[in-house]
Amino acid sequence: MLRKTQFGALIGAVAIVVAACGGSATTAPTVAPSTAPTSAAPSTATSAAPATAAPLTGNLTIWEAYGASGSAEKDAFDKIVATVKTANPGLTVTVTDVPFANLFTNFETQAATGAGPDMYIAPNDNLPTEARSSLLADESGLAATLKAAPYNTSDVAINAAMVDGKLYEIPESMKAVELFYNNSVLTTAPATSDDWKTNASKLGWVYGANGGGSYYLWGLFSAFGGTIMDATSGKCTATTGGGVAAALKWLQDMKAAGMHFYQNDGDAKADLISGKIAGFIDGPWQSGDLSKALGSKLSVVAGPSGPGGAWAPLTAPDGFYINSASPNKDLAAQFALQFLLPANEQVFANDAGHLPANTTIQPSDSIAQSFAALMPKGFARPTLKALNNYWGNFGNALVAVIDKGTDATSAVATACAAMDKANGL
Repeated sequence: MLRKTQFGALIGAVAIVVAACGGSATTAPTVAPSTAPTSAAPSTATSAAPATAAPLTGNLTIWEAYGASGSAEKDAFDKIVATVKTANPGLTVTVTDVPFANLFTNFETQAATGAGPDMYIAPNDNLPTEARSSLLADESGLAATLKAAPYNTSDVAINAAMVDGKLYEIPESMKAVELFYNNSVLTTAPATSDDWKTNASKLGWVYGANGGGSYYLWGLFSAFGGTIMDATSGKCTATTGGGVAAALKWLQDMKAAGMHFYQNDGDAKADLISGKIAGFIDGPWQSGDLSKALGSKLSVVAGPSGPGGAWAPLTAPDGFYINSASPNKDLAAQFALQFLLPANEQVFANDAGHLPANTTIQPSDSIAQSFAALMPKGFARPTLKALNNYWGNFGNALVAVIDKGTDATSAVATACAAMDKANGL
């Protein structure tokens, strides 16, 4: 599934450790580092029922958007749902594939009127907004169950699924974007921003505002020493130090050097498969389709490091969200727990490149293993409300720089001022 502002949302002051590979967190620079937030312990009050061995009975409606990324994720999701249904003959599950661009808006509009699905699965793009709008059920009481066997969900995933000390997401997997490339064309993977410039005509970049360009852009800020916002106040820091503008200027220079720019990652994927380009930045949700097409020619490495540091993309969990208006909240929670059983999560890991939040599950696929190894270098995606006004403003800045040749420093200043104004800062 695409994870951005077409796919969404996020920041943090600590680098996240992916559940699939363990490890320790490292400091990440994209939010001003002087005020790193900490996650509160989950509350004990919840409407969610504990796990039970009793067969599930009743009706559930579930939304997902995996069709947006091709067939692999959707097929794996449907396979797991079928497994859960087989184990629970009295359970009826109606699954609707919703275009990712409409997923959150549709849910929020319907849930606000007491309608919508019982639950949906997605990244935590709109988690803070939906939780604070009382659209999601508080599942804090499941935290202990999720941390224990057989779920073994990491503390990192649990913390990233919390808003104001309460758990509103049941984590399924962890995701971030890295460089997919054809190793038969790029026999030495580009590692630095200079390496990328040397290979500009062979590489692609997703930049369109409607394609989540501000999501793909995030990892580049750290590479050029830039930060977006203060981690406590939310005030925009993008004009400080020049790193954010330098990142946009680099992309402008890359376009002049011949790099291909895309409105969405579907077009970039098609060009990588056809051979028009040899690499582009995207996430593990594309692993299944790309692996089928390129086989052993497909590899994954980190995005470009730069003069300011290492590539540090946003890293956060996908998971289940339960509609607070649903009359089936307990059933939905039990379905999520059955979906997350290790045998099912292994299907998602092996068939669709998901990196399970379960610390005991290791992907069998080499591409998923590469993503898992890179996740600890990512940037934790928190739930700071002020970030809501990053996506559109900096997505527009990115498009202006690439399409109109707007001065990068001016574009960043405009976006930063608009972000602060929208946040009342």
